Amino acid sequence: MRTNTVYAEPYPQEVRAAIYCRLSKDDDLSGPSASIQNQRELLCRYCEEQGWRVAGIFQDDGYTGLNMERPDFQRMLAAIERKMFDVVLTKDLSRLGRNYLQVGQLLEDFFPRQKVRYIALNDAVDSEVENEITPFRSLLNEMYSRDVSKKVHSSYLTKAKSGKFTGCLAPFGYRKDPEDKNHLLIDEDTAWIVRRIFEWAKNGSGPNRIRRRLEDEEIPCPAWWNRQKGLRDHVTKFERENPERGRFIWDFTAIQGILANPVYIGAIASQKVNYRFKIGWMGDKKREDWIVVEGMHEAIIDRDTYELVQEKVKSRKRPDAWGNFSLFAGLVKCGQCGSTLNIRRANQKGNERIYTCSRYNKYGVAHCSQHRIKYDTLYNIVLEQIRACARKALADEQEAAAQLRENCQADEQAEREAIQRSIDEDSERITALERIISRVYEDMIAQRISEDNFNRILENSQTEQATLKNRVMLNRERLAQQTQEQEDSTRWLEIIKDYADIQELDAVTLNRLVQKIVIHEDIDGETVRQTVEIHFNFNDKADKRRIIREK
Repeated sequence: MRTNTVYAEPYPQEVRAAIYCRLSKDDDLSGPSASIQNQRELLCRYCEEQGWRVAGIFQDDGYTGLNMERPDFQRMLAAIERKMFDVVLTKDLSRLGRNYLQVGQLLEDFFPRQKVRYIALNDAVDSEVENEITPFRSLLNEMYSRDVSKKVHSSYLTKAKSGKFTGCLAPFGYRKDPEDKNHLLIDEDTAWIVRRIFEWAKNGSGPNRIRRRLEDEEIPCPAWWNRQKGLRDHVTKFERENPERGRFIWDFTAIQGILANPVYIGAIASQKVNYRFKIGWMGDKKREDWIVVEGMHEAIIDRDTYELVQEKVKSRKRPDAWGNFSLFAGLVKCGQCGSTLNIRRANQKGNERIYTCSRYNKYGVAHCSQHRIKYDTLYNIVLEQIRACARKALADEQEAAAQLRENCQADEQAEREAIQRSIDEDSERITALERIISRVYEDMIAQRISEDNFNRILENSQTEQATLKNRVMLNRERLAQQTQEQEDSTRWLEIIKDYADIQELDAVTLNRLVQKIVIHEDIDGETVRQTVEIHFNFNDKADKRRIIREK
């Protein structure tokens, strides 16, 4: 509602009244008397009866009483400080606010200090009349808001656990289902942009580089798309600064948010922030504390791509001191402490680049060893291992695939059968325990056994049931994992065979093929033995290469 604030010249002989009206969705008010218009008419009529002149009307529509930074409310306080009013009127105390401490500060300190009388008409609150009940009214108003807040949070929590989308605006790349606002549908107008962002990230580009590529290809930012669809009228700071090209400049955090959001693999992630009553946002929750429900809508990105991107983003590093992005950024790890190996120059005069353990660089030899390896050495090892794997797969693809299947069958068939037998036996025992509990309960009702004996049998049976159910769950996960490993082995053959004749490495190739490179080091006197362990994507068997050098 448009603000209607009116000021008049002050006349000492008159009582100048300020009328304040507020309405919020959380007030749960019903009937015409709850509206802003009726609040205003009620208070204006009272001022007329008292012979007071209405010198200002302030109103905040759609603002909770817990928010004391309401626009017109703050303008009214500023006008009071300029000595423009003698009395302030509200329909009731809760219209002034529902924050017990801050409303108390206004009543006990601000209004008296400014020599302003306060009246809450329907609550019979008048600052010129001593009323010991007023603080309790204010406290009850806050308790009401607290109760509403709990109910709203409980409602959102229930929706989160059932996987319903509760956001005001659908994530970029999706739109709300017209028939169900809690369900998402793919928005093909923007989904292609999400796919491109993930493809760039999978190939090794970080958010900043993706941001530049979006600008270079003149792809508009989410705010522009929302305006085109009539969803929001927000204009970004880049658009204000550069009306011609600002729409092509993406906010860094928007790209980070897209890459981290599991909504793009069909999941709804909720309860991501810590919230406290009256204070609001208290910080983001850890990712493992989110409520995530899978399979709630059609995915834009496949799970393998999403998980690979999460690993890339997690290990992504900044440019080196010379402004260059390392080809192996985020991939090279220390085999002793697990820290990332950072690239640097061997000395100030030379151009030779080396990788060394970041923990060693920071804390010294007491915490780890150097794990030094030349960039060129690492480059050649990785390139040759990729060629060797590709040639092996290409030499006889059918034989390699058959060998993989044979290995899987030989190594896993017996184990799979044993796991399945265990699942069947445990499931039968769980069913048997349910029958036992039912019979024992009937025996207790018929007084054939005592209640104490029943409780003891029940407790033992439920404990055994819990153990069996947990074992069944773990065994089913093991079966699923074995199936996934077989699928990954097949995918590995399909991917690696394309690289038999690769001549040089690039970031796209590395990020497609390599999960991580681990440098192990064993020092014996002046001799350093290093093992370069290459972990490929979709291949759980690491390739190793031994290096021996002088310390």
